[in-house]
Amino acid sequence: AWLGSFCYTFQLYFDFSGYTDMALGLGLMLGLRLPENFNSPYKSTGIVDFWRRWHITLSAWLRDFLYIPLGGNRKGIARRDANLLLTFLVSGLWHGANWTFLIWGLYYAFWLLLEKTFLLKYLEKSKVWSHVYTLLVVMLVWPLFQLNDIGLAGQYTSAMLGFGANG
Repeated sequence: AWLGSFCYTFQLYFDFSGYTDMALGLGLMLGLRLPENFNSPYKSTGIVDFWRRWHITLSAWLRDFLYIPLGGNRKGIARRDANLLLTFLVSGLWHGANWTFLIWGLYYAFWLLLEKTFLLKYLEKSKVWSHVYTLLVVMLVWPLFQLNDIGLAGQYTSAMLGFGANG
């Protein structure tokens, strides 16, 4: 199950990054300079860093048109956390109107909030461990993104965690 998630991790990146590179190239052919959409996201040292590098244009749009207008992080920690949660719920729904995408958004909101309130100071101590942590967190959630059925995604994730891996 981990090998499958590892392979999907890179398939998704190469697929999406390839489309983005083609759009950038076509834009240049037409005299347009489009913004980069990826900045080596799998070199990230935390989920906060991952979202600065992954799907940059969507992240910037959600930040500029949802998170900041809601108050961003200017109105206290509780409001910041609520704004972040809502932003990632919308991100999940933007990817598809399915429970798997909604849970995917909540999953990332959870890890972002955990990092911002607790983990960031520990992640800064070791680039190697923070990189490994990031890849594990990202790879653990890709089955929710890949599979359209919440039951199948749950079975796959359970197999990754060593529970009920019976085929």
